Amino acid sequence: MLPDQEEVLTLFGTDRAMRKHDWVNILRGLVARLLFTGHVVICAKQYSQVLCDTKAWFMLILLAIIYAEFILLIVLRRGKEWKWFLLSILCYLLTVVPTLWILEIRSLKILVDGMNNNSCGNDSKISNETSTILGLQMTHQEWSVTLQQILLFVLIIGRWILPRGPVTSDQISQLLLIQIGIGADILEFSTEGLRLPEVQAQSSVVYVILAVWTASLFQFTLCLTLRKRRKPRANVKGFQKFKSFAGMCCATEVWSIVVTSSLQDGPFLLVRIYLISIQETQNQLLIFFMLKNILVLLLQCYRLWVLLNRRLDMRRSQRIAVKLGKVRHGVGDVGTLDSRNNGTLRPGIMDTKV
Repeated sequence: MLPDQEEVLTLFGTDRAMRKHDWVNILRGLVARLLFTGHVVICAKQYSQVLCDTKAWFMLILLAIIYAEFILLIVLRRGKEWKWFLLSILCYLLTVVPTLWILEIRSLKILVDGMNNNSCGNDSKISNETSTILGLQMTHQEWSVTLQQILLFVLIIGRWILPRGPVTSDQISQLLLIQIGIGADILEFSTEGLRLPEVQAQSSVVYVILAVWTASLFQFTLCLTLRKRRKPRANVKGFQKFKSFAGMCCATEVWSIVVTSSLQDGPFLLVRIYLISIQETQNQLLIFFMLKNILVLLLQCYRLWVLLNRRLDMRRSQRIAVKLGKVRHGVGDVGTLDSRNNGTLRPGIMDTKV
């Protein structure tokens, strides 16, 4: 290879030359970030049409952080994403979520004003105002729901396209299947909860639902897989020390259960209980999903109990194995059988004379 070609392949002074797989990772990372940018532009366009304001376009400046982080990944990791945290998705959420908040609150305000002033033709006209983006014409409320649906699709597809880094194909496929179920539950919570008449009339409840919905979206910034990759272990003693109760607390599956319970099922359950008990909302779907959250939390607690018992059983079996090893080692020190002397006991370490 010519020297000038080596300089081209060796990127920013890194030791190893860029390979074909590295260029594929860079391309995938760029496509995912362009997907994030497209959704942010659509949200900003809808914001400018609804509020007749161009302030949303200034939020596109946050997207510069995504591309700056992308350049940093190229320099340090050759395009591969970080292991546990996705900064690109975090910047994307910080850019698009405030716009969706304003659009949702605005559409609910228009809807409530139209319901309270049915005699006024102007308000009814305002509640039916439409926006046209990319040739699609829908009302403001329909656009708000559609943008929330697109958000979840972009999160899942973007996570699929992003370079997986140290995560294996088996782990990423499992993670994507889990995130599809999480996204469906999040979408149902926001769309169905905000469409209840008891909720639309109270702005404080609307803010609480939007806050819980926002917190649940930050699960997508974490890469917590349930299946761990097996690694070769050369030192048995070091492996036994690693198998401790602290290892149980730091297991990836445990963190995944804790994050899902604290950011999704737990807050969703509290909000639904509040709507049913305090607001006296009689809705069959609301009751169904409340019971579903209770069942999921019970199953997650049961799963934690199973993991704890499994780890305790492993520690118990390891202690027994260590004791048996010490016993066998002690018997071997006392004496060994000499096959050449018809199975007689040959003096060992304990039988030697001082």
